[in-house]
Amino acid sequence: MAPINRCLILLSWLLGCAYGQSVPTPKYRSSYDYIVLGGGTSGLVVANRLSEDPTISVAVVEAGDSVLHNYNVSQIANWFVNLGTSVDWAYAIQPQTATFNRTLTYDQGKALAGTSAINGGTYVRADRPQIDAWEHLGNTGWSWDSLSPYYVKSEHFQVPGPELAAKGAEYEASIHGYNGPLRVGWSNYTIGGDVHELVNQTWQNLGIPYNQDQSTGNLHGFSVFPSTADTRFEVRADAARSYYWPIAERENLDVYVNTVAEKLVWADDGGDDCERHVLTANGVQVRPVRGGEAFQLKADREIIISLGTLKSPVLLEQSGIGNPAILSHHNVSVKLPLLTVGENLQDQTLTQVVASARTNYSGYPPFVTYTTAADLFGKNLTAVTSHVTSSIPAYASAIAAQSNNALSQETVEHQLNIQADLIFNHSTPLGESLAFPSAGAIFTVEWNLLPFSRGSVHMSSTNASSTPLINPNFFMEGIDFDAMSQTALVNLDRKFLQTPPLGLFVDAITAPNSTTVPEDAGVEEWLPYLKSIYSPNSHPIGTCAMMARELGGVVSPELVVYGTKNVRVVDASVLPFQIDGHLTSTLYAVAERASDLIKDRHRHHGDGHGHGHGHEAS
Repeated sequence: MAPINRCLILLSWLLGCAYGQSVPTPKYRSSYDYIVLGGGTSGLVVANRLSEDPTISVAVVEAGDSVLHNYNVSQIANWFVNLGTSVDWAYAIQPQTATFNRTLTYDQGKALAGTSAINGGTYVRADRPQIDAWEHLGNTGWSWDSLSPYYVKSEHFQVPGPELAAKGAEYEASIHGYNGPLRVGWSNYTIGGDVHELVNQTWQNLGIPYNQDQSTGNLHGFSVFPSTADTRFEVRADAARSYYWPIAERENLDVYVNTVAEKLVWADDGGDDCERHVLTANGVQVRPVRGGEAFQLKADREIIISLGTLKSPVLLEQSGIGNPAILSHHNVSVKLPLLTVGENLQDQTLTQVVASARTNYSGYPPFVTYTTAADLFGKNLTAVTSHVTSSIPAYASAIAAQSNNALSQETVEHQLNIQADLIFNHSTPLGESLAFPSAGAIFTVEWNLLPFSRGSVHMSSTNASSTPLINPNFFMEGIDFDAMSQTALVNLDRKFLQTPPLGLFVDAITAPNSTTVPEDAGVEEWLPYLKSIYSPNSHPIGTCAMMARELGGVVSPELVVYGTKNVRVVDASVLPFQIDGHLTSTLYAVAERASDLIKDRHRHHGDGHGHGHGHEAS
């Protein structure tokens, strides 16, 4: 190990010591004003902001443990080492019928910090038109202009010095925040030399522009992205390091680690008229994961569910909110019928192209390129646009059918029309390519950012620790646009690897080679290969969607579960459709805004103690 690494590890350890060695023992209060279920990316933001008021008590319930001193977690470059370990839920996905019944795995952080503890740490915000489109789904008050201040509020941007600037670290100063908890910047281990210039020029030779800073709300083009990292110590800036450890000693904040939330506890049964009855939660039943009896934590104001896309809807179902057919199958009493809980699951598919090369690069290459439908389909764009827009009714019918009509064809059509409008009329990027030049090889990774396929996640049993039934429906039968997009992406990246100046260093494309998939192959030639090698991007969203209830929404624009008085969801499950960029930056911003919505509700309704305060989302 190089001396500089030893120094950085020592500094990181000292920083951890400054925060304390372990999570303070909770005080087991008789009740809390707020209970946050899930100490992950979103939950810790909410807990931090609500506990800023010392008169307000907040509890956080987290199934994982602290990973403050876990070296593989603290080093972003080691993110892949954590997959499949004790800090990863590693959920099994149901066999994917459209892709040879492949069984795949979803990675999700099982730790205080959630998935922000094990992800790649990329910091790129969403595309402006996508956030503006949320209002077209009944989400009054949600737009780029209303969310942008919260991107800024969360961020502590670290200005790169001359050495990093020479490696391509460029930015637009006016759009960043400099006083937030979340440190964002470029690693000193960023790949050096003229590599970024070679990659940039290669993309420009293919007609793809350079983009100085993709966090402006315009993602199109190639850029050298920053990461969620504390560059002073070269450590990951996850949600715990950013939002929890600096305030861990607050007397009004209790964190229950290694504790799983089993179900919400309701103030009453919901009665016989449960369709119109507004439910009030007065607590949650929890259980230590390392043994021990279940016990209840009581909430005087609200419960905020932040368990992530794959668990938040499951907790609602285990608490009696969801599709009655699913609940009755597991002998769960129906407190509130809400058919779309767990539906609308969306994730991106990931593929890669590999080339052998005469290169000897070392260091981390933060190179990302966002491509539009025009970039991907070129002269065929008009035909593709016509095909997709005319196919939307059929796409929506297929999605409604696979949900057993929990989603209606009409509401799905509305969503897909908005998505198509973003892709074809607003030039919202459809594809993402990551380039990894290294020693002896260059490979690219392709993400189909805006899939039309929809899946679901539902409870598999009443056991809170059981693996949910997860079916993303990748490359869903009856929806050909996802295959068209992924094919266009891999063809473009193949061309990228063969285009000067970077292509001058490439000896051969080895995976897939031209025997496996011919040059400039079409969808039919590519699809068997793509279906056999793709993986989930582990960016799932949408299962507690923020939409008008009549459009299939689960939560209101205030993120309150429809039909409840005081239960909110704040995590990726509320995003109604996939976004560009990387989820983390937007999740921090959404959680920051959600915290203000929660504060405003109780500020406008007196002190808010007890269940008679606040308004209903019905």
